[in-house]
Amino acid sequence: MTPAEHLALPTIADVREGVIASKIAAHIGDLEKNIASAWARDRKMSEARGRFDWKTMFEVCINPEKAKAVRLQSEDRDRDVCTMCGDMCALKTHARAFEDGE
Repeated sequence: MTPAEHLALPTIADVREGVIASKIAAHIGDLEKNIASAWARDRKMSEARGRFDWKTMFEVCINPEKAKAVRLQSEDRDRDVCTMCGDMCALKTHARAFEDGE
């Protein structure tokens, strides 16, 4: 399936997008089947996210090119925060809460 499905002939970009969507769906299926390597990949991503280790996140994600592009387009691209949340980053807030409590 591609974004152009039944509307036009797909472009190379449409086919790539369709393949990536299929890979994401397959990964979810692997998690549901309890395949260890799928869980290990998700754990590695979660651990990298917790450290704001963008290099590892890009290596582990299914579509590194898009992930890098999204990060570079963010106003927070040079900050040590979540690209989606900025200063409201749940991971940073959690870390601050534990720092304040000690």
